[in-house]
Amino acid sequence: MSHLFTLHYLPCIAWFQHYVRYPESCIELHDNYNKQTYRNRCKILAANGALDLIIPIKKKSSKQLYTTIELEFDFDWRSQHWQSIQSAYGKSAFFEFYADSFAKIYEDVSIKTLYAFNLQLLELVFKCLKMQQSISYTTTYSNEITTSLDFRGKYNPKNVNRANELLQPIVYWQVFEEKFGTIQNLSILDLLFNAGPESLSLLKK
Repeated sequence: MSHLFTLHYLPCIAWFQHYVRYPESCIELHDNYNKQTYRNRCKILAANGALDLIIPIKKKSSKQLYTTIELEFDFDWRSQHWQSIQSAYGKSAFFEFYADSFAKIYEDVSIKTLYAFNLQLLELVFKCLKMQQSISYTTTYSNEITTSLDFRGKYNPKNVNRANELLQPIVYWQVFEEKFGTIQNLSILDLLFNAGPESLSLLKK
């Protein structure tokens, strides 16, 4: 039986630690969208500390499939998010190595749904990490999953001590480490832009 994961917006490091640990992992394709989750937000480390990037969405009903949630286009949040990422990681060791590929996704207004946007970013992260695992999906929704296999509700923005979600802390240099000390379990972007090609081996330790 596969381990189940929810598709998040640039998932946290703990998400990837667990995902790479299991050869059979699936992204949930048939669940309803829930508010105040990491489906439409991620946390990066900026000059003033940890910063939440939140994607505005169009939600039409209380019970709506995650795959049908549309992105909001009333204001240019894409540019705001990318500018925040550039400001946070522009001086990191590997930002310029990956930046153009991420910028293309943020500039692509043909992506209309939250799920498609998150999936494009996840596929790019897999490519940057040189992960050998492919992305597979559930065929139906099931509640009858043992706790040890189900990671769909494991990562929560309301968790004050997010480091507890990690299998173990990961040690790597962060851009604002001298100012804030080490902050664990940020978005995978923090690890990727700071550790580059070493990121996957750090996730597997």
